[in-house]
Amino acid sequence: MDINVAIIGAGRMGTLHGINFARKVSKSRVVAVVDQVRQMAEKLGGELGAEVFTNIDDVLTMPNVDAICISTPIGTHKEFSLKALKAKKHVLCEKPLTLTISDAEEIIEAVEKSGCFFQLAFMRRFDEGFVAAKEKLDEGLIGEPVFIRSTGRDPGLPPLGGWGSDPDACGDISFELCSHDYDSMRWLMGDEVKKVYAQAGILSSKDIANKFDKMINDTIVVLMEFHSGALGSVEGLLNIKYGYDARVEIVGNEGIIFIGDPRHMDVTWGGKNRVLSFSASPSFTDRFSYAYVREAQHFVDCIIEGRKPAVGAEDGLAAVEIAVAVNQSIKTGKTVTVD
Repeated sequence: MDINVAIIGAGRMGTLHGINFARKVSKSRVVAVVDQVRQMAEKLGGELGAEVFTNIDDVLTMPNVDAICISTPIGTHKEFSLKALKAKKHVLCEKPLTLTISDAEEIIEAVEKSGCFFQLAFMRRFDEGFVAAKEKLDEGLIGEPVFIRSTGRDPGLPPLGGWGSDPDACGDISFELCSHDYDSMRWLMGDEVKKVYAQAGILSSKDIANKFDKMINDTIVVLMEFHSGALGSVEGLLNIKYGYDARVEIVGNEGIIFIGDPRHMDVTWGGKNRVLSFSASPSFTDRFSYAYVREAQHFVDCIIEGRKPAVGAEDGLAAVEIAVAVNQSIKTGKTVTVD
């Protein structure tokens, strides 16, 4: 049994997911590609041998489409998810789920009514290092977790002038960069965030920001308290040049766990100048390349086996609740209780 997937959005993430479903995931095929820019749809569709469309409605009526992969801007996630679920299609949706709590709740309600499976693309949950750390935490290796720190740094900025660099359209750095941090932290800790205090600003991209009316913040620091009383922090930075860097540190009352390494490969080199060097990961798609494949395989396996995905719309809502509270804290300068 093969699961026939339609890729919605033929940009960077749509291309990544399309290639994974078509070539790296067992028991799946890409049968359609949708993008409002027909040239982009034709490029990816031609590469994958899939039919090409410019409107999602065209593929939702196709009986041979079992599932869709939403890889479009966040502003479309609610509309496309609701349409797909109404058409009885399973959904893998890129993060963040939505920009508002009410929109996320609508999707959860639609999932429950549809009987379909819905998975959110929080790929860190499928990364070998993160999975191993979660297992060690659940085994009680470090005792009771008392502090967690998540670091996320990207060498570039979202495409300038596009939706990803417009804070109103993307939810600012809290949604665009830190959603993965929020999800992985609550998953690792096995606990929900109670309160947040955050500050953000444009620090490494001031010259660029002066050329645009709106610009996403490039630096954020979030302090948080979990319901257990444990504390946490998130640092997110964009446009930091040296490479993509995602690391987590969890301290327990009996030990510590480190996840991730700034080195892209386990190799260091040096010469007669007596300087040792190593390469940093070029991008998040390089750092989590295997996790994206495992994420897609999990989605397909869940459909075939009839089991609920490990990370669903409810997890998307939880991350949205944190991101909304963080943005409110940045705006007010006060500590905010998570809804």
